[in-house]
Amino acid sequence: MKVFKSDKKFYLDFRFRDVRYRMVAFKTEKQSQRLGDTIDRLIDIRQSDDVISQDLQKAVDCLPTRIVRKLAIAGLVSTSRTAGKNQLSEHIKDFIESLKIKRVSELYLFNIKNLINRVCKKCSFNVISDLDANAFIAYVNGLTISAKTKKEYIAGFKQFTKWLQDNGKMPKNNFGLIELPRVLQSDQRHPRRALTADDVAKLILTAENGKPFRKITGKERALIYRLAVEDGLRYNEIKTLKVSDFDFKNNSVTVRDENEKARRGAVLPLRQSTSAMLKDFLRNKTPQSMAFSLREGKGSLMIQVDLKAAGIEYEDEAGRYADFHSLRHTTASLLIQTGVNPKVIQSIMRHSNLLTMQRYTHLYVGQSQQAIESLPDFVVKQEALAKTGTDDCSVENNCPKTAHEDKQNLTILDNSQNATLLGNDGFGGVNSKESALLAEKSNIQFLDKNRGDRIRTYGLLVPNQTL
Repeated sequence: MKVFKSDKKFYLDFRFRDVRYRMVAFKTEKQSQRLGDTIDRLIDIRQSDDVISQDLQKAVDCLPTRIVRKLAIAGLVSTSRTAGKNQLSEHIKDFIESLKIKRVSELYLFNIKNLINRVCKKCSFNVISDLDANAFIAYVNGLTISAKTKKEYIAGFKQFTKWLQDNGKMPKNNFGLIELPRVLQSDQRHPRRALTADDVAKLILTAENGKPFRKITGKERALIYRLAVEDGLRYNEIKTLKVSDFDFKNNSVTVRDENEKARRGAVLPLRQSTSAMLKDFLRNKTPQSMAFSLREGKGSLMIQVDLKAAGIEYEDEAGRYADFHSLRHTTASLLIQTGVNPKVIQSIMRHSNLLTMQRYTHLYVGQSQQAIESLPDFVVKQEALAKTGTDDCSVENNCPKTAHEDKQNLTILDNSQNATLLGNDGFGGVNSKESALLAEKSNIQFLDKNRGDRIRTYGLLVPNQTL
């Protein structure tokens, strides 16, 4: 095997079965030398009639189509390689077939297939060896789309390349090193807002009394909005509901797993009043007929007509939208406002984690102020403070004295004052009638040294009193 350069290109020169071959290799010497090693291994296997190993098969699969054709002409690879088996388009078909086993939705299959084909076309990825992580990142960064959509591009194409690697079609996957971008709140191109309870009431009333929208009556639209707000149902979930999915005996509605985003299915409760309205609306329909006459992707247009008629802005001053999916945001926000347990909200919204609290709940005007006002006032009650005297004042507070304070609150500080005021025995100066009167009008305390310095109080005894 000879590798040489001519006119800024690297060439390979080799012989197989007494025939000399020359082909254009790659732009770099290292890649061209690696290709030469691969061809040498193929020549050895063909001459010994041996079986191609798995690692060599991977290396051949990664070669460009033009080189595979040359090798097929030389008899080094099978002619099936020239029939497009090495094309990415064939691998994409196999990848989509593998996703169908997972029972993903038809919409997801359609979107992921279009995404991969679009990337391969724009980046000129025709065969596996053309896959370049740097070229892919440059293409995604050049798109004028939101950060969330860029994240979907990267995640979708990484899923495809991982499948190529897991199935032995791609020896090295550099796409696995690409990190998903972090989507900030400010990156949203179409932020949604939650409607207030008054706005929901206006919307339902306006729709009920409004004209038909594309053969959807006002009464039907009002019921659709009720279902969306009260149970957090998505547009596609409501569109695919059948009459048999409603259980009016137990007041519930069943969302089948093939129509739900998470593919798990759910049984959601219905309000009794809403259940009665639905029963009356569906009474003339067969169990297997569709409950509502909704069309694919028309929910945003429908709600815009009713919002305009109700005098509600579709886009507010902050640039937030009130499309059909915002009714699901309204469900979570109203439940939070009414004080429902977050775990219950998670169950109603059918989320696997508390994503509900982060993305689907919104604060209404004045809600933060009400929350602050509901906090305790943090004022300690006057009677709860420790007292230092028979007046109701603490050490820290200097209470102003009233005109009658000296007469009503008399404290004898020592035994000499007791003796002078009451007599030598400590009680001789006060007769029984005067004692009763003083016990009613004053708070006099005495320190009796003849009785173990115990405190005797006439009137209100203040706990933890220190003389």
